[in-house]
Amino acid sequence: MVRLRVGLVAVGRSSAVGALVAMMVVGAAGRAHAAGLQLLEQSPRLTGTGYSGTAAWAADASMAYYNPAGLTRLEGGSLVAAGYVIDPNLELRADKATTWGQNITGSNGSMSVEGGSLVALPLFHFAQRISDGWVGYLGVTVPFGNNTDYDDTGVTRYLGTLSALRSININPAVAWEPMEGLSIGAGFNAQVVRARINQKLAVPTFPINPANDINSRVFADDWAFGWNMGLLYEITEVARVGVAYRSAVHHTLTGSVDLDIPQVGAFLPATSLSGNSRMGISAPNTLIASGFWSPFDWLDVMADFQWTQWSIFQQLSVQLDVPSLPPALEQLTGGSTINDAVYEGFRDGYRGTVGFQVHPSDQWTVRMGTGFDGSPVHDANRTVRLPDGNRVLLSFGFGYEVLDDIFVDFGYSHFFVSDGTLDETNQTADRSQVVGTVETSADVFGAQFTYNWKNLPWQDLPSF
Repeated sequence: MVRLRVGLVAVGRSSAVGALVAMMVVGAAGRAHAAGLQLLEQSPRLTGTGYSGTAAWAADASMAYYNPAGLTRLEGGSLVAAGYVIDPNLELRADKATTWGQNITGSNGSMSVEGGSLVALPLFHFAQRISDGWVGYLGVTVPFGNNTDYDDTGVTRYLGTLSALRSININPAVAWEPMEGLSIGAGFNAQVVRARINQKLAVPTFPINPANDINSRVFADDWAFGWNMGLLYEITEVARVGVAYRSAVHHTLTGSVDLDIPQVGAFLPATSLSGNSRMGISAPNTLIASGFWSPFDWLDVMADFQWTQWSIFQQLSVQLDVPSLPPALEQLTGGSTINDAVYEGFRDGYRGTVGFQVHPSDQWTVRMGTGFDGSPVHDANRTVRLPDGNRVLLSFGFGYEVLDDIFVDFGYSHFFVSDGTLDETNQTADRSQVVGTVETSADVFGAQFTYNWKNLPWQDLPSF
């Protein structure tokens, strides 16, 4: 998982108006950040096995995302078009919520809010054998993404409303078989990340009136680059192991911050302010070890272990700049540019899964799998925008060969996420706080079309 977080440097003034202006300049006061899930969903075939055997299966072009070395098992080439629908379920129940020292609730006095939002992911994979020992690949995938979207009038509004993160990864790769049974693969990754971070800022009146809330919106994006590589070793014709590594990708996102300020009495006229945002974030390193074994013609058994170095994400540096800020407001905030570094404290994540597939006939395949996925988030750093926890997954799926070398596959996973407690307070003058519990789960549906071909496209061309 990955998240963005925007922090505020306190202006050190007791004036409520001065503190309010400081929050307006920052545009995402306190603990505003975007949370994103590390997405295993790159092949609905593997979804059916609980994402087991990812670096060792090597059955079509989609496997190259996990381990490009597996491409050498293709006789000719492979085309995969796939898509996912991810339905996260998130309910946050607040025992206490305050801002500016006053108790607050959501609409109609509600202390509960839902934050899950449906996400659709398209995927594309293409591979082609170039010669006896070489295979090329191109994949377009979504390795990270999330969309936590609370009601604008909900009890969490002063800590976060929208936290949207989406990445697109373009991954060309090649695989080489230097000797029989051993394959090596490597790829280059060009990755774009887009983030949107929204929340409300309360004007310190008594009582707090949601009609006076300031709407804060931050948008930022960035292109960055990384690499991946893997090894595949075929122990026998029916057993193989794979190891794959994907490098960290370091982003510096730049964009805008916009503030919609309503008319509040005579001291705060309705207006809009815009500025620039800049923040740093890293997608972590990952290491996968997988095994694949076919003890019988009708049965395949798979296992997976993955390490993700989330501990590289310990703090986020942020810079926000509003060059059009009036001089009077600059005097209150100490300038139109604010720099900050916010502690995050992620821990490394570990995933272990086992799965199998049964072939009841030449055309049909049935798959099942289960596993455990450890979260980098724990009670001490759980927030409104990232209310994550450890998870157990159960998966099943099936595939059908429609015509020779043309397949359709479906996969489904349910993630049981452990409940967690939350105690989050803004480090700004408003000291907005939410104390409560969160319940989360997710359902993942995937469909895949695969066409594998056995020959090189130029083999049948006429010679001159």
